[in-house]
Amino acid sequence: VSTQSTGGLIGWIGTCFSLASSYRDPECTVERLLEEGMEIFGLDNICAMLAVFWCTRTAQVSMRIYNEFYWRDMDFFKASYITNVPVAVSNFPNEIFHVTKFVSGAAFGNIVQFNYHGSGGHFCHIDNTEGVVADLTSFIEKI
Repeated sequence: VSTQSTGGLIGWIGTCFSLASSYRDPECTVERLLEEGMEIFGLDNICAMLAVFWCTRTAQVSMRIYNEFYWRDMDFFKASYITNVPVAVSNFPNEIFHVTKFVSGAAFGNIVQFNYHGSGGHFCHIDNTEGVVADLTSFIEKI
């Protein structure tokens, strides 16, 4: 739907922004989720994301990784074990999938930084910019 319909794409992006943010409310209606997405992230951010997905026709590809990850979680990590590349892991409370130290260790052999944050979600670069910048800065200084 999201690769054939701008309305479907808008619905998917709008609900994703609200559902995966720090401010999510599981009791919201779909209409309220869309309104919250607009309030939290702003029209410019949502339009930019829509333009990227629509113009590049990559919405379906983006969704595919979530589906594969959901159904094969640990297998995905085990199959992609990386031994020597420095890795930083940041966990945000409203992330779609939380990566524990145990799971991270199953996928990465050189974790140099592992942080938990008090706010933020899947779109942490928008709703916890300070935390993301601090993590990136700290990680770069370590490597």
